[in-house]
Amino acid sequence: MVQQVLNTVLNGVWPEKNDMIFKRGLIGIVWFCIGLSIFLSNAAYADPPSKLNESALEKVTLQLKWHHQFQFAGYYAAQKEGYYQAEGLDVDIQPRDLHENNIQQVIDNKAQYGVSDSILLLYQAKNAPVVIVAPIFQHSPQVLFTLASSGLGSPYKLKNKKIALYQQDTDGFSVLAMLHEAGVSPTIERTIKSDMGMLVQNQVDAYSGYLTNEAYAFQENNIPINVINPINYGVDLYGDMLFTNQKELANHPERVEKMRKATLKGWRYAMNHKAEMARYIQSHYNVKKSFRHLMYEANAIEDAMSLSTTPIGKLDEGRLQFIANLFQKHGLIDSKVNLKKGIYRSNERAIEFTPPEKKWLNEHPVVHLAIDRFYAPVEFVDENGRYSGIAKDIFQVIQQKTGIQFKPAMHLSWPEATEFMKQKKLDVFSAVIETEERKEYVNFTKPYFKLPMAIATRESTPYIADSKQLSGKVICVVRGYASHAKLKRFYPNLSLLLVDTPKEGIEAVANGKAYGYVDNVAVIGHHIKNSGLANVKISGEMPFRADIAIAVRDDWPELYSIIQKVLQQVSSETYTDISNKWLQVSYQKQYNWQQMTIVLTPFFLLLLVFAFFNRKLRNTQKKLKETNKQLSVLSVTDHLTGVYNRQYLDQCLDGEVERANRYDSTFSIIMMDLDYFKKVNDQYGHLVGDEVLVVSTQTIETIIRKTDIFGRWGGEEIILICPETSLAQATRLAKKVQKTIEHQTFPENISQTFSLGVAEYQKGEAINDCLNRADQNLYKAKQLGRNQVCPALELD
Repeated sequence: MVQQVLNTVLNGVWPEKNDMIFKRGLIGIVWFCIGLSIFLSNAAYADPPSKLNESALEKVTLQLKWHHQFQFAGYYAAQKEGYYQAEGLDVDIQPRDLHENNIQQVIDNKAQYGVSDSILLLYQAKNAPVVIVAPIFQHSPQVLFTLASSGLGSPYKLKNKKIALYQQDTDGFSVLAMLHEAGVSPTIERTIKSDMGMLVQNQVDAYSGYLTNEAYAFQENNIPINVINPINYGVDLYGDMLFTNQKELANHPERVEKMRKATLKGWRYAMNHKAEMARYIQSHYNVKKSFRHLMYEANAIEDAMSLSTTPIGKLDEGRLQFIANLFQKHGLIDSKVNLKKGIYRSNERAIEFTPPEKKWLNEHPVVHLAIDRFYAPVEFVDENGRYSGIAKDIFQVIQQKTGIQFKPAMHLSWPEATEFMKQKKLDVFSAVIETEERKEYVNFTKPYFKLPMAIATRESTPYIADSKQLSGKVICVVRGYASHAKLKRFYPNLSLLLVDTPKEGIEAVANGKAYGYVDNVAVIGHHIKNSGLANVKISGEMPFRADIAIAVRDDWPELYSIIQKVLQQVSSETYTDISNKWLQVSYQKQYNWQQMTIVLTPFFLLLLVFAFFNRKLRNTQKKLKETNKQLSVLSVTDHLTGVYNRQYLDQCLDGEVERANRYDSTFSIIMMDLDYFKKVNDQYGHLVGDEVLVVSTQTIETIIRKTDIFGRWGGEEIILICPETSLAQATRLAKKVQKTIEHQTFPENISQTFSLGVAEYQKGEAINDCLNRADQNLYKAKQLGRNQVCPALELD
């Protein structure tokens, strides 16, 4: 029934047959979400994350600024979802003791991390060893409450009035700053606030509290109040910030980065799953607040975080300096704040270069780059003659880390640049794909940009599921590109049309001179978008990838080592920011009216041309959006089933190997294959066989865990990667898959089963060895009669 509804909706939005792959991808995602919800409520076959490899985790304490509530949901989510554990951390989250100064607890190293607000600047002004790691709340939610009947609606009316603050108040600086900014000197009653009854019973005139907390209590009890918000009086401070001490940063810089990374990930999860986290807080932290209260708090926190405009954890040093100056101006602090020491900068960790590398850097202040002037958006020379693109931004990072001045040779064509590299007249390829011929004279770093290779054709061409469909067609490719070398190697009988630039290749397809143009999806997408060619689209994925790396002349091993070290240190966030900057699609919203007026003087013709181009623009935008949708699907999903494809699975396996070796953890692989699937194809035809395969993957998606990575390995073979999972746990999961498939209803009432092989990764081994063991166990399951799991462990 659900499947019918999905098909009906999607067919109404995307009726074209060419969009079937995208529809299946969306249906697969929806089924995955349904299965995930079922799993979260019922599954109990795997050990919870908190129980895995506890002995190998580094223990640290996080000191909160208050009792457990939604204000700290991101930290709970990082613990609940295993983000801290994935970074090798065992985090003890401690609630506030009102008799203790929570900032001093971190300074004294009773806790390694804490949560506080802009009052941290006061401590830094006094040379206290506190370091701001990441702001969570972009705005402080702390305000003053007064009774509506009191007439005290602004800070100017609070002169000589009593204001309740906590005796050990370390998070009331925004209120104090507002009062000083307004020139008001109230009587501050620092006492243990029992509840809002202090204000209601007129024990105090104003009550310091939070929009995320006390505001709800006043509202629920129908108590009319005034809210005096510092933001409305020019005092906009950071709210909750994650911080640490100088000792922790000096001794464990990598641990600080791990804590920051996992915490921000936890906050992203918490704000995307507010209701789930509210219930979790109720059940796990003995919070007395109602679900409705926690959701009120969650929504108020969303406003304080400015999620719609600001990335979580973003720190503006200029704004922090402004806040420090504001405090100093009003005498709240009496000396300047050293922000250089007081802020953690995740991208400024020093790289340790060897003496030979340092000597080489001193002797080679300038390095000359071999670039491709027309390889946008990877790299190109723009209309103003400036070197631009993803590669340029990567080399800016390298320059900042090393001091090397990189000079691109912008006057050379790509064949000329390649020849200069061979002759050692240039030093480094800035953006190049590894080929056997190039390996003879350069050394390749690890890739910094990984993309699928795709083929662009005219709009009317159907989806190309198999490269055999290119037989007899004229395929366009840039002379000397890696795609040229790979096509010659893998398809020697293919008719190639060689061009000098990607733009020429795209235009050759648009003009009918070639059937298709082969390049990476980013380059193709960029040129389709910027050329305005509405009759060209991406129609398929090639069986080889575009892993773009830096290549250094082979007689400079020191420079190769230097660049490799820098690339290894660059954070994933930096890579993402750079790629997003150049891969964002923007549509033209205005016409060049001056040019149109000059060319089209008669008013009537001007109107006609405007109407024509306006219609063409709408069509172009529609095609661009369709192209981008296909780009998203092509990059990670299998065209038939909508699950992950082989290329993406390869990347995930590399990542799991790196994580397992680094954190002394493990993961398992489940290799599965449909039994007697050839008979299904022979008896019912390949279309029914495809349906069986799709139903199988959709069924499996409903029972696997959210941490598992599921995809099609090839043909009818499917793979499941299970992070942080032992052989016993993976075997239990495999048996669940086997039993579920055995009882699944398939088209034509076909009875279908699976054979499954399981293997656990052994630290230090090559991933192919682990894959081979899983495959051998799969073959053993077939030999034992099929519809089995091997190894067959006796599990409770």
